[in-house]
Amino acid sequence: MALAEMCKVRIAVHRTAADELAAKLQSLGCCEFVKNGAEAGDGGAASSLSEKRRSIEGLISDARFVQRLLEPYETKKESSFARALGDMPALSLKRLAASVDEGKFTSFVSGLREKERQLTETRAELSRLKGLAAQAEQLAQIKYPLEFFTAGTDMITGAVYQLPSSAAGDFAARIEKDLGEISEFQRVPPQGKDGSELFAVLCRSEDFDKLQQAADELSASRTDVPKDLRLTASEEINTLSSKISELKAKEDELLKSFASLADEGLPMTRTCGDYWAILRDRLEAMETGEPTSDTLIWDFWTPASQLKKVEYTVNEYSEFTEFAVIKPGEDEVPPTLLKNPAWSSSIEPLTIMYGTPTYGGVDPTSLMAPFFFLFLGMCFGDAGYGLILTGILGYMLVKHRLSPTLRKFFVLMTVGMVVTVIFGAVTGSWFGDAVTAFPFLSKLVPAAKKIQLLDPMNDPMTLLMISLGLGFIQVMFGLAIAFCDNWKNGDKVAAISDQGGWMVFLLGLVLTGCSMTGYLPQQMAFVSKLVACAGALILVATQGREKKNIAAKLFSGVLSLYNVTGYLGDVLSYSRLLALGLGSAAVGMVINLLARLVSGTPYVGIVLAVLIFVLGHSFSIVVNLLGAFIHSLRLQYVEFFGKFYNATGHDFAPLRNSAQYSIIQEETSAN
Repeated sequence: MALAEMCKVRIAVHRTAADELAAKLQSLGCCEFVKNGAEAGDGGAASSLSEKRRSIEGLISDARFVQRLLEPYETKKESSFARALGDMPALSLKRLAASVDEGKFTSFVSGLREKERQLTETRAELSRLKGLAAQAEQLAQIKYPLEFFTAGTDMITGAVYQLPSSAAGDFAARIEKDLGEISEFQRVPPQGKDGSELFAVLCRSEDFDKLQQAADELSASRTDVPKDLRLTASEEINTLSSKISELKAKEDELLKSFASLADEGLPMTRTCGDYWAILRDRLEAMETGEPTSDTLIWDFWTPASQLKKVEYTVNEYSEFTEFAVIKPGEDEVPPTLLKNPAWSSSIEPLTIMYGTPTYGGVDPTSLMAPFFFLFLGMCFGDAGYGLILTGILGYMLVKHRLSPTLRKFFVLMTVGMVVTVIFGAVTGSWFGDAVTAFPFLSKLVPAAKKIQLLDPMNDPMTLLMISLGLGFIQVMFGLAIAFCDNWKNGDKVAAISDQGGWMVFLLGLVLTGCSMTGYLPQQMAFVSKLVACAGALILVATQGREKKNIAAKLFSGVLSLYNVTGYLGDVLSYSRLLALGLGSAAVGMVINLLARLVSGTPYVGIVLAVLIFVLGHSFSIVVNLLGAFIHSLRLQYVEFFGKFYNATGHDFAPLRNSAQYSIIQEETSAN
């Protein structure tokens, strides 16, 4: 349950050896570089680092551009799930660097950007022409060249109007009246459901104002004709269709070229991106130090257990470096690195998911591990389900090279499934009641009954009392942890009053209840009442200690006893262990019942029964596993952590050789 002790190290290194030493420290993966409070200078070592970092970031930006553009067209796609399981190439940093060809990559990116530009322009033009074609379709029945309605001539002006059919006759009469024979119009009948008509009108330019006045009075809206349309609408539609076909062919050709480039360019880009990301991280770490014209001064945190290894690495460059372990500043808080035994280290991702422990505080990982494993097994609660998932998870652990975090998660789930098998056997749950439900499994009944110790379906109260008892134990354990932490930190008053008083009071109440209900001898009743009274007196006397006068102190102390309802609620929350365990068994029994009912159907009964059994229990596994995991974790986060855990720390984030698409191995002769 301890956290790793951290040391702060300062190194002064000459610029000629800085990059090589930083690469060695990065390969160790145990140094978290921090800013030492000095501003980086503009010249010397810092200037060259900044320039190089900007160059690398530009290359990384290009790599992201290539991935974003080509990944949709990749035919030999790598499974993200397989990558998460560690199915990636393993190679040394030297091999990774050797496979990077910056010149080839930049040339590839340049050609790709040109193709992207062409595709963008093609699609923009295609969109424009489609818009023109749609507008031309609306004017398809107009017989006049459309240039009359855009540019017109020196003598003639044209306009297209739209108005309701009910007013179309009045508009036609008004044109004939106001413009006379020196005008011409085409009346296009309604085409849509709105019942509006189009009028294509040609008139003398000097008469256009009269035409517009008539249109305004009859609420005719003028339809704009794009200036790019000059021929008749039907001719423009044919021309535009031809151009659109050509552009679509060009677009398809460009997309095919992207598809052909994807399988070649993406592996190269991913390799380059991984390598440059490692270089960028190294340069950012190197820039954290205080620079001079010829040296860099770095500060970093490292675990005390790794200090000798770091010192040995630095000593290889003793002619160019100065090494010292320094005392952290008063306001500095070291990063937190969890350090737990192998049996509980798999729980660490759950701890970090809630929050990182404060450095020097309590690491709850090993403290909650037994409870979490037990609660997960009780909530899932079926030995058959546990056996299946134990096999699947064990296979994944052996077969795949998982990342450290994912491996821990798979290990914790495997341990939880082993506990599930044990608890399921104890409660007689094997795929629900499959052992007794199906006659062909009757030979297994004696063995199953022999190892069954509880029958929650017929005697749920026993399991409920066990669940509540475990809840009380964990709540008391959380108070005890807080008691020890306060005592260790010198706050003995808080330890006795805030945790000790409640522990005594709650213990007394539980003992009193057990003695009154017959779970304990009646002789214990008097002693348990004395214990409860002693705890209550401690709370009344101490919970108002921050108040100024005696009356306020006493009132606050008495009022604090009401908080017992909160502890009662915490303990009752553990009844979910019974509910979820019974839920898994009940769902399994229902699935078995349905399978048994259809098994007698002629010809297809057995097939249907097997199908219902397999699909039903598969669904039950997924749903009940999710519920078991979430509720077991909730009991830790809410009922347990709330008693003692302070999660205000920040994770130890060392500089390391980490890649997204490959696994970086130690340098060996084989690599």
